[in-house]
Amino acid sequence: MPLGMLGGVSSEAPAEPRWAEAIAECRDVLAGLIAIDTSNPPGNEIHAARYLDAILAREGIECRTFEPAPGRGNLVARLKGSGRLRPLLLLGHLDVVGVERERWTSEPFRMAERDGYYYGRGVIDDKGMVAAEALTLMLLKRLGVPLERDIILLAECDEEAGGTDGVRWMLDRHREAIDAEFAINEGGRTTLENGRVTYVGVQSSEKRGINYTLIATGTSGHASMPRLDNAIAALARAIPRATEPFPVELTLDTRRFFETIAKHEPPELRSAMEQLADPARRKAAGAVVSHDLMYNAMLRNTVSPTVLKGGFRSNVIPETAEVTLNVRLLPGADPDAFRAELERRIADPAVRVTFHPPSRPEAPSVPFDGPVIDAVRRVVARVTPGADVVPLLSTGATDSAQLRSAGISAYGLLPLPLTSRDAARMHGSDERMPIESLGTGLKLLYGVALEIATGRTH
Repeated sequence: MPLGMLGGVSSEAPAEPRWAEAIAECRDVLAGLIAIDTSNPPGNEIHAARYLDAILAREGIECRTFEPAPGRGNLVARLKGSGRLRPLLLLGHLDVVGVERERWTSEPFRMAERDGYYYGRGVIDDKGMVAAEALTLMLLKRLGVPLERDIILLAECDEEAGGTDGVRWMLDRHREAIDAEFAINEGGRTTLENGRVTYVGVQSSEKRGINYTLIATGTSGHASMPRLDNAIAALARAIPRATEPFPVELTLDTRRFFETIAKHEPPELRSAMEQLADPARRKAAGAVVSHDLMYNAMLRNTVSPTVLKGGFRSNVIPETAEVTLNVRLLPGADPDAFRAELERRIADPAVRVTFHPPSRPEAPSVPFDGPVIDAVRRVVARVTPGADVVPLLSTGATDSAQLRSAGISAYGLLPLPLTSRDAARMHGSDERMPIESLGTGLKLLYGVALEIATGRTH
C-alpha cells in the first residue's frame, strides 16, 4: 500500500494520511532541497526543480520544468480535478539568500537536527513551504481525493532577487500553466508562544520594498588636512535623520490584526495595542508596540541602511560617499513623495536622494473573506484549536504582488509555527524551525488545500 493511504476513500470524508509517515517523508524531501545550494545569485534552481520533478513524477503527477535562463528553473506540477472550479495555485520559491558560512554553527546546506530544531538555509524561507506543498500533492494523489479544482504547484526561481525569471516570467510567457482563481504563497505567519499556536496570520496585503540611495558630495583632498565638506561626514549626519522612526499609520488590516491579537499579549502591550486606534494615544501606544521588530515594521514606513560606499585609500578624503536605504512602504504610499520627505529630513544640499522604480508592482489587497479564509479558519480550528485567524500586512515583499496584479487572488500562509526569535532568523545565520513545526505545517497546508480544492468552502 502506498505511503499515506488508509484504505477506502469516501467522497465526503477522504481518508486521513498516515501522518507520522507523511511527516517523515516531508522531512526527507526538505533535507534533499536544503542540500542543493540555490543561493541567489546565481540561483542554479534548475537542480532543485529537477529533484522535485523526479519525486512528483514517480507519483504519476504531471510535471513540467521551464528554464527561463541557463541554470534557472521553474517547476510546474498539476494534480487534475473535475474542472468545475478554477484551479488553486500553491506557490513557493526554490532560491535562497546567500550565507556567511563562518557565522553558522553547522553546514548551512546540510539540514541538521539538534536541540529540537531543524537547521539549514531555506528551512523556513522557503524550502519548508515547498516541501509541504509537494507532499500535499502527493498525499491527495495517493488518497484518490476527488477534486473540484486542479491543484497547481509552482516551485519558482529568482524570488529573492525580484522574481524576474520566476513568477513574472511565468505570467508573461506561460500564464496558462499557472492560471488560477486562488493562490497560496509565503508571507503569512503562524505564531508560536509558550508551546502553542496563538494566531495564524494570513497575508492579505504587503508593504512595498524600494531601495533609495543617499549620495553625499564634497571636495576630495589629502586626509592630513580635514575639510568641513567631507562627504563621509555629511553622510554620517544624514543617516540618523533618514532613519528616525516615521509616524504610526494603521491600515484596515493592521487595525484588525492588533485588535484581535491583543488578548494574547502581556498587560502593558495589550493595553497599547488596544489604544492604537485612538489618534490621541497612537504615538505613545506605538512606542510600546514598536519594541517588537515585526510589530514596529507593520505600523509605519521603515528605513534600514544596508550598504555603505565611500573612499578608496585611508589618506584620501573621497569626493563622494553613499548609502543604500532599504525602504518598506505601507500600501498606498507614494515613492516620490517619500523621497521628498527624506530630503526634507536630511536638509543638506550636499546630500542627494535617488531611487530606482521598484521591480514589483504595488500589490492590491485581497478581501479577508471567501473560500481561502473560510478554509484556513476551519483547518486551524481543527489542527491548532484556540488560535485566531487574522489578516496580516506582510513587512517583506512577496511574489503575491505580481499574482494579485494579474488578477489571481493570492494569500500568504506560512503554516510552520515559529516563535518571534526563530522568525527573525529568516535571511540570517543559523536559520531554523522547531522539528514539531514541520508536521503541524504539513497538516495545516494539506487541510487548507483539501478544503479549497474539494469545493467545501465555495
